[in-house]
Amino acid sequence: MVRVLYYCGCAGISETETRVEGFSGTLAELIKRLEELHGISFQAEGHDLLSALIFMINGRHIASAGGLDAPVSDGDAVSIFPFAGGG
Repeated sequence: MVRVLYYCGCAGISETETRVEGFSGTLAELIKRLEELHGISFQAEGHDLLSALIFMINGRHIASAGGLDAPVSDGDAVSIFPFAGGG
């Protein structure tokens, strides 16, 4: 199971966590699965995906893990943050 954690209401998702059973693939493939599950798009109008949201896999920013081609597999935690957030 892959745990996906959403922070600050990113992409209009009201949940804070989604569990995806039996997933093994790339981050891009996981994003597509999440879009289908939630019926939304992680694309921000006028922005590409990487500039609109921050993705981390097991606490590591995807820029150092292969970008959207980063592998995601059973036991991983993917965190998604809006580009601007704070408290």
